[in-house]
Amino acid sequence: MCGQVLLLVPTGPDPDPDLDPDDLPPRPARVLWPDAGRRPPSPAVPAHLSRELAEAAACLGAGAYTMALVNVRRLLEGVCADQGITGVPLYRALRAMRRRGLIEGRLADWAEELRELGNEAAHMSGRPVGREDAEDAIALAEALLDHLYVFRSRYEEFVKRRGGTVSGRVSRDAAKTGMVIRETPAMKTLRKSRVPFTPHRYEHDPARVRSRKDLAAEMGVPRDSVLKAVIAHVDGRPVVAVAPASAEIDVAALARACGGSGARLAGMAEVSRLGWATASEVMTPLALPYLPVVVDVAVTAQPGVYVSSGRHGLELEVAPADLITITGAVTAPITVRGGT
Repeated sequence: MCGQVLLLVPTGPDPDPDLDPDDLPPRPARVLWPDAGRRPPSPAVPAHLSRELAEAAACLGAGAYTMALVNVRRLLEGVCADQGITGVPLYRALRAMRRRGLIEGRLADWAEELRELGNEAAHMSGRPVGREDAEDAIALAEALLDHLYVFRSRYEEFVKRRGGTVSGRVSRDAAKTGMVIRETPAMKTLRKSRVPFTPHRYEHDPARVRSRKDLAAEMGVPRDSVLKAVIAHVDGRPVVAVAPASAEIDVAALARACGGSGARLAGMAEVSRLGWATASEVMTPLALPYLPVVVDVAVTAQPGVYVSSGRHGLELEVAPADLITITGAVTAPITVRGGT
């Protein structure tokens, strides 16, 4: 005996209830779990996530399609938690995964579809859940696990063997440190635009780094060279204001620069609801291509400036002229000194 645990379901006609159980002939059965036609998850996938996927597959085999989708949704929540994203609704956690570059493109769209399927299964939506829905959900969940826990690490090993310079997607200092810097949407924007930039790592400690000004001290660079990006509303329209971390945005000057009559700064709760950022210290103008940008004229006096990569622990150094060009920004005096 191999010791493998099997979950079986009998097939064929029911036996004669009058027969003694010891006299019953052998009855054919179908293996319900594990599914012989489905490959097991990679050992690289955390055990608790593999168990969740196995439960979803078992529900599929039993015809419990609704529960299969619920298990897939639980799997999504587990994946987000395993990546350190907790305490927020699942839709916001998936947005955070996208912003951090953990999932992107079609895979991010798939994850959102899985979330919606799970919601439909968990509530009386009136939409029937069929076998095809459950099969697709499990297949997409398998693809998500492969991407996060198998292919990403395999790709990073490949990059290390190649010296840390594959298709320009990782920093040049990777060859020196042996570390691979995972590309963020902001880095991708710079790379695709052929804009030179230098990534700078720093140790993110929330107790020490609470603002962009704190970040300048942490990195040991001039405060005026570290920029902050702030969402404002000018006559009700969202605008990105970019200025040195040491300065305060002058909303009246910002309104004049935009040709408006009035402006106000958006609160972080409002910004987060709109999906633009999770924290002020990692908001980056490079990942907001659909919003107009105004850069404070003082920025142009710096030889190089630091903008957020969109991820804690990593800043991007670029030339001010390149930042202005790539964001399509206008420049104007929009600050007063002494900002926070």
